[in-house]
Amino acid sequence: MTQWSVPIVIRHSAPLLCAVALLGMTTAAAAAEEWLSLGDPKSWSATIFSKSGIGTASAVAQARVTRKSIQGWCENWSPGDKQCVSGILKDLDLSTVYRAEANCQAGSIVPTTGGRYTLAGIWDNRDIGGGRSKWRDSKGAIVGRSNAEGGLAISQQWEVLCPGPLKLKPATAPAPAAPVSNLPFAIGDHVEARYGNAWIPARVQAIRHKRTANGIEANYDVVLINGKRGIVPARMLRHPGR
Repeated sequence: MTQWSVPIVIRHSAPLLCAVALLGMTTAAAAAEEWLSLGDPKSWSATIFSKSGIGTASAVAQARVTRKSIQGWCENWSPGDKQCVSGILKDLDLSTVYRAEANCQAGSIVPTTGGRYTLAGIWDNRDIGGGRSKWRDSKGAIVGRSNAEGGLAISQQWEVLCPGPLKLKPATAPAPAAPVSNLPFAIGDHVEARYGNAWIPARVQAIRHKRTANGIEANYDVVLINGKRGIVPARMLRHPGR
């Protein structure tokens, strides 16, 4: 790059302004680089290199950690350590692909760490993450928003996969401790549900208990892969492949 060694006069301002504009565009492009959180905010992120189906029932994003993200981490958290980047890269495989996927219509996500989580509303403003999405794991427990629990990392990945304001109602809270023991299905189970004359893949969202003449009966709130939802008795469900 040419180095200016004399004062810049007014007649040279147009090229200079063009150069400044280009620099601004480059900076803006860098700032717009998308990423996936890998957990603790003090850790590096993974830069997205592939996205598809964003905002749909089949949203997917794939990312890799880059040398640039490691350099940024070192500058923020270990300034002055000349061995920081090389030390981290020695034990890090930059070819590792981190994948996150979501069903933006059903309010479910499989983050980079695996497991499936369902939308459970939004966080209040009494702590970090106020107004961001809240998540429930496959056992029905809320994923906390602390760094160790990782709830806000899931929120960040959801925001990439399903951008825009939340359009879903909070997921139904799990039922109290079931008065019926040895239930054949649990919240979060992937099952097959009887639909007409066919068995359709579905997922158990919640368990409902109803008092009948024969005692407490358990029914299952399920969402079918075809988008249908209903509350059905156990006899209308089965484990896949059975």
